[in-house]
Amino acid sequence: MLPPVNNTPQTTVTQPVRKRRRHRRLAAAVAVLVAAMLFGAYGWQPAEDGRAFRSPYLAQVGSRYADTPIARFHYVRAGSGTPVILLSPGGTSVIGWKDQLDALARDHTVYVVDLPGQGYTQLKDSDFAFDLGAMVSAVGAFMDGLGVRQAALAGNSWSGGWALAFAQRHPDRVTKLALLDATGLDLPGTLMWESLKIPVIGELAVKLSTGKSTVRGLAEGMMVNKQRLTAQLLDEWWAPMTFHDNIRATYLLERRLDWAQTERALPATKTPTLVLWGKQDTIQPVERAHRFAELLPDEQLVILDGCGHAPQLDCPEPVNRHLQSFFTDSR
Repeated sequence: MLPPVNNTPQTTVTQPVRKRRRHRRLAAAVAVLVAAMLFGAYGWQPAEDGRAFRSPYLAQVGSRYADTPIARFHYVRAGSGTPVILLSPGGTSVIGWKDQLDALARDHTVYVVDLPGQGYTQLKDSDFAFDLGAMVSAVGAFMDGLGVRQAALAGNSWSGGWALAFAQRHPDRVTKLALLDATGLDLPGTLMWESLKIPVIGELAVKLSTGKSTVRGLAEGMMVNKQRLTAQLLDEWWAPMTFHDNIRATYLLERRLDWAQTERALPATKTPTLVLWGKQDTIQPVERAHRFAELLPDEQLVILDGCGHAPQLDCPEPVNRHLQSFFTDSR
């Protein structure tokens, strides 16, 4: 006797099996991706290729160091006269003021300093918070380390916001203040910068942005006069961006800097202030310069056409003229 024939379609059995297999493969792929991202964010470190770079600019002007409990501050110095301190633009080094050092040194003692997490400064304080209070304390520590009681301050981008916060908290120590395309307003940044606030994404983004070609793209995006971004300037810009401490500082600063504090204090900021802005800034739109001018009680506003986010590099000649004029008699 023959067994009964099973005429049930096989698809009723195989379709659920195939679906489960697809789900398992998808879950495994997601798990691998998440593991890779977590490893990249918290386990992997890119090579510090910039450590091998020997800066022609620093060989020319001469690196100096000021040892304090917070950090071993890297700086350059030139000239004599009333002190002017230029804070290295956020994410770069003293090279950010290369065209201003000698121009301002004709009338002043000029210091250009890398704050913690920038350039070639070496952080000592393992508990350094990389928030606004910490960066303000770093400015004061550097001045104290050199015995500078009062100075005119200038900053570009993040460092403009740090200079502003220092002047607000220590008005007796700042004679004049120059803000070049500065942070300091409680407004969102570009999508790229806002993404750094997201855990894992921020760590990965900064680590993957240390290649020289990526740095070139970022720098070119900030400048109108791209011919000024020479191969040497690119090398100088790129090298300290590969340092692990500076990588970590970048995403921590983006997450922890609270510009609501500085904006609230603007109407009470009595320090004479020059607001100097590149009209074609793609990072801090020029409308923000007008916002600063509306809120600051003692300000001069200058908008430079044909200049981007780093006007001191993009348009050094007009920037030098305005800074020289503004810092005159800055006692």
